[in-house]
Amino acid sequence: MMPNEMKTPSPAGETPVDFEQLRSAAGDDAGFLQELADLYFAQAGEIMPALSAALEKRSAAEVNYLAHRLVGASLSCGMSAMVSPLRELEKRGHSGDLSGADEFLARAAANLEVVRAAMQAYLRQGGRG
Repeated sequence: MMPNEMKTPSPAGETPVDFEQLRSAAGDDAGFLQELADLYFAQAGEIMPALSAALEKRSAAEVNYLAHRLVGASLSCGMSAMVSPLRELEKRGHSGDLSGADEFLARAAANLEVVRAAMQAYLRQGGRG
């Protein structure tokens, strides 16, 4: 099975990780791919609680900034399932209207676990899918 065929669908139905993008970002270096994944999950581990705190404070500017940071990292690393809910958070933060943002944060948190599981499975298979 090819990596992009490893269909562990996210709640939204898309493939949670674009392994081709991730391999490209890592320059097809398996060690660097592991480093990128570790860095991504460390960054997500800092940003997700900060996003939650920003929502609790109803700080639209902070929600926009944090969602923007994590959506950029998600796109760069191929963490596809994270993009849609984070873009919605970014959009709501930018507009200053945080109504419904809690739902998108919950979706991003759930998708992060789906992405993490897909990455763990991929890495257990030696990064070959």
